[in-house]
Amino acid sequence: MCGRYVIRKPVTSTNKIVHKNEGVDDSENFNAYPTSLLPIIKADENEIILTNFIWGLVPSWSKKMSDFKPLNNARLETVTEKITFKNLLNKNRCVIPASGYYEWKKDENNKKTPQFIYKKDNTNLYFAGLYQKNENLEFTIITREASSELKNIHSRMPVVLEEKDILKYLNTKTDFLTMINNIEPPNLGFHPVSKDVNNPDNNRENLIDQI
Repeated sequence: MCGRYVIRKPVTSTNKIVHKNEGVDDSENFNAYPTSLLPIIKADENEIILTNFIWGLVPSWSKKMSDFKPLNNARLETVTEKITFKNLLNKNRCVIPASGYYEWKKDENNKKTPQFIYKKDNTNLYFAGLYQKNENLEFTIITREASSELKNIHSRMPVVLEEKDILKYLNTKTDFLTMINNIEPPNLGFHPVSKDVNNPDNNRENLIDQI
């Protein structure tokens, strides 16, 4: 799963492919968490838009938003089948820019230590996601089985796109599974970080420092 991530490098660096920026600035966020308003990239007819949506998607069929826990992640293995997601996959794809994300590794005593996971070349990650316009503007991050180097940390990881893949992914005529299954795995590194990241109120640069 993916429950926290980092926005460090300017998300407006994607302006070379974005036609419209709807109020997104280059504010850094070292502890982005669900229910937060966060930047996404989406397609709207012939425009590519950088905008802010809430992380956590409540199914549109839910009678009351308060009755359903928001879905922060969608599993790649079932995203084309579950009614909550498959319609969005055909019309509401989005990309979530990030500089890295956190995952918690359990030791033999079931003690958890947070790890910061990032691209070794220090470029941005782009998570594949889905969005909807319900009572709120919401998104979820698609996850897949973790790569071999990350399986010791957690069994899941976000579906990571390269910047060159963004437009292709946002084009709903692109076959989703064919594209995702042919993406080259990102070259990721990781290191342990302070447990201060456990508290979402903590948001400072040294949260990503190795301990």
